[in-house]
This record gives sequence, structure tokens and C-alpha cells, in this order.
Amino acid sequence: MEDYYAIVHNDFDGTASAAVYARAVGQLPKNTFFTEPTRLHNFLNKLELRGVKKIVMADLGANGSTIDAVVERLKWITSQGVEVQWFDHHVWKDEWKTKVTEAGVKLYHDVSTCGAGVVHKNMNPDDDFSSKLASADCSVDIWLHDDPMGEKLRRVVEYSPDFSWKIHLMEIFYKGVLWNDEFQSILERKVDEELKGYNKLNKYFKVIEIDGKKVAVAIRWRGPPDISYASQYIMTRTGAVVFVSANGKSISFRSSKYEIRRFALEFGGGGHPLAAGAALRVPAIHRFFRRIGVRRFMMNWVTDKVENAIRNAGFQEFRENRAMSH
Repeated sequence: MEDYYAIVHNDFDGTASAAVYARAVGQLPKNTFFTEPTRLHNFLNKLELRGVKKIVMADLGANGSTIDAVVERLKWITSQGVEVQWFDHHVWKDEWKTKVTEAGVKLYHDVSTCGAGVVHKNMNPDDDFSSKLASADCSVDIWLHDDPMGEKLRRVVEYSPDFSWKIHLMEIFYKGVLWNDEFQSILERKVDEELKGYNKLNKYFKVIEIDGKKVAVAIRWRGPPDISYASQYIMTRTGAVVFVSANGKSISFRSSKYEIRRFALEFGGGGHPLAAGAALRVPAIHRFFRRIGVRRFMMNWVTDKVENAIRNAGFQEFRENRAMSH
């Protein structure tokens, strides 16, 4: 097979997507690039093809403010005789799909699974290892929490922010290794750190009641534990059915029972049914007080916004429609 570039999201799902694709074609990419969906247009504009005739993109959603710039660059790339495949599971508008396919891109879009799941279903559905990796990845990426390996591997992937670490993991997954002694050692260290951090969480969240349901609202802290693991801990301890966190610039929603993407849409955001987010800039004065250790002003401001959004959107139970094989 000819050389190809992989361009993926800089998280577990992006890393797993690249590994599943490499196994499907029997070859690691010439280069793997990690980026964010909101920065994709800038990345593509700077990308030098250097003779490569194939580009694979995965786990990178389309963004309304940048899609036209992305499409223009993709048109140029395909005009150079480069084959482009784009695998994604985020919510797309039909017009975005049309623009991308008209630019000559082969788009694989499926909201019922995670990014690695889209690659697996379309490229190598019979590969048992890819099925296991995609299952673990989907479990944490779209907040299904139905595969214990997902919680373990997520900690390993997030052990280091360096892209070289993710490439190292991709190469291990490519070889068909899901777990090894190195991963076990990292997991044990990470869990020890998290256990020490749980004691401080009470200062960072409050629980409110909306329409008879408990909602936990948190102001971000410096981990460990990180926000994902802490959210599960807090919901279990308090009986909250929705977890919301804000860091001053953005807000995120999590639930294992209710469709929370509808809440993110109230803020102009989006995401998955059980994991979504949006931009939310907290007033400077509240952020100032938070920096000096006074969190209640920011907490109250965010809580008011959250309560209004949830009341406007209303609670709706999540109905799983995922059709991915494990």
C-alpha cells in the first residue's frame, strides 16, 4: 500500500481510530497528526503533502464556523490526486456532508458509535482485536461505560499529553496488544493519585434539584482525579442524574440516563447524547475571585445558567440506538 497520513483528534478515540485503520490496511501511517476539530482548517492549510497520495481523517467533527474553510482546502488536496477518507461520529448537518463529498472526500459518518467504531465497521469489521479496542474506546468516549477496559485504557492514553506518547500507543495497538505490563504500572500510579484527590472534591461542587431530579454543578479543579472520573464519583455519591462542570470558558454536561446534548444546545454547543459541551465565558470578576480561591460567585453564576438551560430544554431519557458489535 502507498504511504498515507493520519489526521485524528488528540484523544483516546483519535488514537484508537488511527490504530484500527492501520490494522485494516496493514500499514502504519507515514505520519500521524493530532488536532482539534476547531483547528482543522488551519492545520490543513499548513499541511505539506510531500508526495503522499492518501489522507485519513478520523474523530474530527465538522464545525459550522470552519466547515467552508475546511472544504476549500480539501478541494485543493483532492485536486492534487490525493484520496481523502473522513470517518466521524459527531452530529453533522446534511449540508456539511454534501459539501465535503462534493469536494471529493469519501465520508463515513455514523452517530451510533465512536470514531474508532466508525473505522472498524467500515474498514475491518471482522478483526477481533479492533472490535475489542473500539468497544473499550466507545465505552468512555460516548459515555456508555459498558466495557471496563475503557476506563483502564483511557487512563493510559491520558498518562502523557505528548503526541509521541499517543503514537507509541497506536503502534502497540497496531500490533494487537491491548494491555501489557507498562500499561498496568501506569494504571496503578494513576489510580493512587486519583484516590488521594477525591478527598478535596466537596469544595468544588454543589447539588441542586430541578423538576425533582438532582443535578451536580462543579467548578473545575486541578486533577487528579480528572473531570470524567470525578463526575461518576460525584453522581454516585449524591444521586445526581446529571453532572455539569465549568472552567470559566466552557461548560460540559454528562449523564448516564438523560439526553444532555439538548442542554448543551441551549448554550450553542453540541456533542453526544450522554456527553456534550459548549462555550460559556464566565464574567471576569467571577473568574478573578475564583483565582484567589473564592469560588462561590462563579458557582452561583454558572448554576443559574445551568438551571435555566435545563428547565428550558427539559429532561428526556436516553434511548440507546447503538448498533455496533462488540
